[in-house]
Amino acid sequence: MTIKLLIEYDGTAFSGWQRQPHARTVQGDLERALSDLLMEDIKVNGSSRTDSGVHAREYPVSFQTNGRIPPERIALAVNAKLPDDIRALSSVEMPEGFHARYSSDGKTYSYRMLRRNLPSAIYRNYACMVEESIDLEKMTSAAELFRGSHDFRGFMSTGSSDMNTVKEIRDISLSEEGNFIILTVTASGFLYNMARIIAGTLIDAGMGKMDEAEIARIIGSGIRGRSKPAPSCGLYLEKVYY
Repeated sequence: MTIKLLIEYDGTAFSGWQRQPHARTVQGDLERALSDLLMEDIKVNGSSRTDSGVHAREYPVSFQTNGRIPPERIALAVNAKLPDDIRALSSVEMPEGFHARYSSDGKTYSYRMLRRNLPSAIYRNYACMVEESIDLEKMTSAAELFRGSHDFRGFMSTGSSDMNTVKEIRDISLSEEGNFIILTVTASGFLYNMARIIAGTLIDAGMGKMDEAEIARIIGSGIRGRSKPAPSCGLYLEKVYY
């Protein structure tokens, strides 16, 4: 049977999602825990290939099992075998053919920025530090340029396996929570490092290092801009849609 397992994780100590032979990854730890629980070799399909340091609040995975544990009890049972920085939230049986990545219809990412001139000892792994003088109005205005369907080749890093670089940004917004600025982006899909490059571009806009005309040229031309991807620690996968 096909199971959809929803997990959350703190990405700080992981070398990303995807299993690697000599590094700790979310996929590797999860597969070991599920294989131990279900007493069979479990291989999971992730919904997104998050990089080292990226976090997830609701991350769906799918896998096949012949185990006798009721589907809805797998999440609770596997938590006893998972490390503290991964937690299973829910599990449910899905129709045959369901795939956590290829069946998805969209994703929401958030990016957290902390307005603080002095680096934070507490939030250093969970938010990107930005200068207190950053202009939120400029960031909000520039963010609207990304809304809609565009070819986002200019906002991806090399190494992307996605042949279709046209994505639809369905919603994009910036909000404030105390000293935090939170960028939230919902899209049909994301290219490699696309969310972090958009965040980096908006940070540059807020600091006066890039204007809207330059951002519009990058979107229109598909030529990679000069903004670097924002640090991975600020990025959170919030939700995957089906």
